[in-house]
Amino acid sequence: MTLEFENELGDIRSVSTQDCPKTIRAQPLLTGDIAPFFSLSGAPNDWRASVFGQKIAERATSILDLVGTRPLVVSFYCPCWGRYARPYLNSLVRLHQDLLVADAELVVFSNESPSVLARQVGGLDFRVAYDAESTVAQRFGVYSEDDPVWERISGISDEAFTPALYVIGPDRRIAYHFLDDNFDRKLDSEVISTIVRNLNNTHYERH
Repeated sequence: MTLEFENELGDIRSVSTQDCPKTIRAQPLLTGDIAPFFSLSGAPNDWRASVFGQKIAERATSILDLVGTRPLVVSFYCPCWGRYARPYLNSLVRLHQDLLVADAELVVFSNESPSVLARQVGGLDFRVAYDAESTVAQRFGVYSEDDPVWERISGISDEAFTPALYVIGPDRRIAYHFLDDNFDRKLDSEVISTIVRNLNNTHYERH
């Protein structure tokens, strides 16, 4: 856009302006989408996440390994969520107990290392993986530098993931998704457990 200004001497000066770029909103994956590839390496209390394009450890466990034997439940957690953080983590702890009964694996990606989380909240008996560069969260569409959570939610000033949970079947297809863009919803453990049991009954052979 070009604007013209006249000064006090009557001289006309043209000034070009550029439109502000529009925010590209994050596009989280939804039910029916294919979950992106990722792998986990390390050991209990020190899992690290990797995606295609990053160096993957020789003995890494990939999403293909995880969904090959039972349904996989993936969630994301940020301790910088403020008042929302601990209740959400507690809901994951309770959900994990239900998933043990329903025969599913829970993996939680965090922007904080498992060792630091252990000091903050104590030991967790499900896999927590450090998504150091937020690459897994970006692939799932629950993190974007161009659409930061802190622009929408007051009380959050750090780079944070959108609260999300996915149930993934053997073909990596997402059978259920939970997104909490406004930080005002709760996980429904009963619905998640039902989806897991349905996947086990229809896609996995049990002896």
